[in-house]
Amino acid sequence: MSHKLFSPSAADKWFKCAAYPKMNLNVPFSSSLPAATGTLIHSITETILKDRFDNLAPEQYWLGRTETIDEFEIEIDQDMLDCAKIYVDYIKERKEELDATLLIEEKVFVDEISSECGGTADAILIGKDRIQIIDLKTGKWPVDVKRNKQLMIYGLGALAKYGDEDTTIELSICQPRRSKRTPVTSYEIPAVNLVDWGFTDLKQAINACEEESPQFTYGDHCRFCNAKVNCDEYKLHNKGEQNV
Repeated sequence: MSHKLFSPSAADKWFKCAAYPKMNLNVPFSSSLPAATGTLIHSITETILKDRFDNLAPEQYWLGRTETIDEFEIEIDQDMLDCAKIYVDYIKERKEELDATLLIEEKVFVDEISSECGGTADAILIGKDRIQIIDLKTGKWPVDVKRNKQLMIYGLGALAKYGDEDTTIELSICQPRRSKRTPVTSYEIPAVNLVDWGFTDLKQAINACEEESPQFTYGDHCRFCNAKVNCDEYKLHNKGEQNV
């Protein structure tokens, strides 16, 4: 799948700054060690969930291995494996509780709103009258699940494929490296409410981004924007930084 202009993972940025998608369209991808580590942990979870190593314990295969991700050499330690296993155990537990079908790394789209909005959800559980979106976050900074834009877009895409107006969407963030004791936070929203959000807030945000000259908005989100070095609005608010 080619990268969509309105990526769910960047939704919090383009909701705040309408110029974000076009500004980042041709900017070279820039990774970091935490991001590369997250990619590796996701790869480990996918391997476990798909039973690619039969009954071999994750430690037996992964612990101490060095993998190269986005040019970073990362040695897999126990903390990374614990993060992966907590996420996997939660998915297996919920799958059994809901008697659900599990979809791993599932591509979802919201074509009814924009053909350029869609992405890949970490895990989706399809149960009776319930769809659960589960997203793994490997950082330690708390991520708020309530009305989380990334997960709500995934939820809309999953609802379009697998649900109806009576479906409840459960959005869950699993963040083991923040808290191993209480790693999962969840938020529920009825299908009708989610669709209303999609055709109001989401559609308005996308329309604003698609304007010929979208508005630039400075804020905390700028620190995570790869295009900030080319952004006059960012430079205007960071004159001292530019002169260092």
